[in-house]
Amino acid sequence: MLLVFCAKISPRVRYIFHHVLTVSLGIPIDFTSKIDVFIAHAGPKLSYGKAPLGNEFFLESVDLLFEYGIQNIPLEVKAWEELSCFFSVGKKSRLPFDLFAASFYLLSRYEEYLPHRKDEWGRFKATESLAFENNFLEQPLVDLWIEKFFSVLIKSFPALQKPTVSKERFLPLIEVESPYKYKHKSIFANLVQWLRAIFQLDLWAFIEQPMVLFGFRKDPWDNFDLLTQYFSLSSFKLRFFFLYSSETYMDRGISFRNRAFQEKIKHVADYFETSLLASYSTLSSEQKLEKENVSLASLIHRSVNSIRYAWGIIATGESYRYLIKREIAQDFSMGYDDFYGYRASTSVPFLLYDISSEMTSSLKIYPIVCNEKILRKYSPIEALKKLQRSEEQLPLSKGVHAFAVSNCAFESSELNNSFRSLLLNYMKAHDK
Repeated sequence: MLLVFCAKISPRVRYIFHHVLTVSLGIPIDFTSKIDVFIAHAGPKLSYGKAPLGNEFFLESVDLLFEYGIQNIPLEVKAWEELSCFFSVGKKSRLPFDLFAASFYLLSRYEEYLPHRKDEWGRFKATESLAFENNFLEQPLVDLWIEKFFSVLIKSFPALQKPTVSKERFLPLIEVESPYKYKHKSIFANLVQWLRAIFQLDLWAFIEQPMVLFGFRKDPWDNFDLLTQYFSLSSFKLRFFFLYSSETYMDRGISFRNRAFQEKIKHVADYFETSLLASYSTLSSEQKLEKENVSLASLIHRSVNSIRYAWGIIATGESYRYLIKREIAQDFSMGYDDFYGYRASTSVPFLLYDISSEMTSSLKIYPIVCNEKILRKYSPIEALKKLQRSEEQLPLSKGVHAFAVSNCAFESSELNNSFRSLLLNYMKAHDK
């Protein structure tokens, strides 16, 4: 057990010290604000504040963890050897910056509470982030800081042990907006699709659609038997997220009332963890979120405690408020829709700190490094290399390599076969 001395033990201090030391490094901690208790402690210990008490392992603090609410904080990004850092402190500190305040700033998504420009759908833009502006978006910077901090800490306390690797490390997500490319859609929707194929001179789609609709060919997006065959007994968890709502302009899937669609979901849920891909309207309606969640739970006869927003989160303070109220346990939306990288600058799943109430919530956030839309910006080989590089460079044993693709990624077609083959082989290589 490592003892932390802090003159004022605020909720923010408890939250971020627990994440850095216990969640990320597996080191149990306790706090004290009593100098005599700290001096008498014979085991590993450190102090956090404005000045050291003596010759102990001292980390200087800035004011962020002792404040309430949101302040417009000027940030100056500097270099800590090969890493970016901010919240610089004096030379008496064992680190040149306040790691805990900087980690809190990034994990709490503090910048998303500040005034910022939004994209056309009202979401926080990656280009507005500190990570994008300072070229560390593709780095799990908080994890890299913690890794370097541990190497400093263990020199003073060699009895501390490095944590074991997390069992849940490889985490591919399958998001299903529509399980079918052609089947079980309205006559109007199919007609529009067919005419689009004509205007785009897509001869194969022009031929394929009637073949599927008349039963001569399997729907190309209905790849669930293939995924079940390959991954139902795999050593990693494959998670499915189904859009289960009414059809709208923003969410053009299959109606949740469609019986074939319902049977498909129930079949997948027999083999895999099945959760909700929340529709666009749930971003602004708690009632809509509850309806979709309850409807899916009723269909698969089990509670749905995990969620992924189909359109991503608008901003942390807005989107997650509903999930906290609905007591959702896990979220898989912490990523950007159009940029590869770590939105919260970490690969380690973390509890959300609710700045509006200054409390640690029970909502566990799983960072997602990219989605299929982002991967499609690269050639199949380049996309695979980016995924492999991110996975190989995870600095902490508690980090997860989570990415999202759709069922469409496994479509067997001339244009998609290279991407499909590389993705399947990449996933199968993790079944050990």
